Amino acid sequence: MRLFQASILVATLFSVTPLVATEIVCDGNEDNLSTYLEMTRILFNERQSERAAEYYADEFISHNVDGGGLGTVVRDPSHMSRIWEHSKVASPDRQLINDLVICSGDLVVARVTMKGTRVTGEMEGNPPNGRRYETSATDTYRFKFGKVIERWGNNDSIAMIRQLGLKVDLSMTPLATE
Repeated sequence: MRLFQASILVATLFSVTPLVATEIVCDGNEDNLSTYLEMTRILFNERQSERAAEYYADEFISHNVDGGGLGTVVRDPSHMSRIWEHSKVASPDRQLINDLVICSGDLVVARVTMKGTRVTGEMEGNPPNGRRYETSATDTYRFKFGKVIERWGNNDSIAMIRQLGLKVDLSMTPLATE
């Protein structure tokens, strides 16, 4: 197992897109780990949004609050494609760096750092301002037949809001889901 961890770490360190992982621990399905690392490179960093269906099931459960929704919802890959398209426009240099990745059974959990510059597009009514941000997030993915069937995630949105100097309504009123 240690040899596998070391080989993944070396491969990650020398990939074209930065996916530097401080630590990778895999006690389960290494195929899920490989899929997660590839998905991170292609979707999150290169933002090849048209490839979302390669990594997400036709329908998957999302426990994230992306799109402003609250609670658990069923999503499809096109939803994820829209998220990456938006991020590509708003922050073209955004990168996600794996700090810690743990896999066991059908789950992959990642503690990541996300950084970039807010250069285009409105965010919560705020115009782009060219400011840089760096924030942390934790994401959990459940895989079945090589695709994500369930996801949980959170990020330090308050840190991002502060770093970008945004004025945001932090009331508990949910935003529109689409």
